[in-house]
Amino acid sequence: MLKLPIPDIILKNIYELKPEHLTEMGITLLLMDLDNTLAKYHALSPSVQLRNWIDSMKRAGIEPFIFSNSHGNRAERFAKALSIGYVNKARKPKTEMLFDILRKKGVEAKNAAIIGDQVYTDVLCGARAGITTIAIRPIDMTNPFRFIRYGTEMPFRLAYKRRIKRNRKEGK
Repeated sequence: MLKLPIPDIILKNIYELKPEHLTEMGITLLLMDLDNTLAKYHALSPSVQLRNWIDSMKRAGIEPFIFSNSHGNRAERFAKALSIGYVNKARKPKTEMLFDILRKKGVEAKNAAIIGDQVYTDVLCGARAGITTIAIRPIDMTNPFRFIRYGTEMPFRLAYKRRIKRNRKEGK
């Protein structure tokens, strides 16, 4: 069955995602993209605000986990600074690594979520795996190719907004 990359939730940034909301949904594992989701592309370390947000997730019983397509040691450096797990070279939107993490952690798909700024990698990977998908706006819009990439993602972001509007009318 074809899985469309329509996010389950769209937020402005990660800080709009509250631990209580994830707990209500039964989410215990939060897979997080690194670049342009947790930090700008070339940031060398996590901000204080990010550290506090990660700590709030941990206190709520949610395990934050960096799930990045990045190469090199940046994901490792961030994960160590935040005292969380990570995978780099995740090959999103392929799902093998995602399923491997779920299996190793003993977490069912219904109890996992993925958050990221890209529909064709983060959201599509999560949708194909059957986990909750959360899209955010990219932190840094200075990438010269952003209009092409985010422009092609716009129909899926709009489909989410139409679904929310329809659900409100139907009282869901």
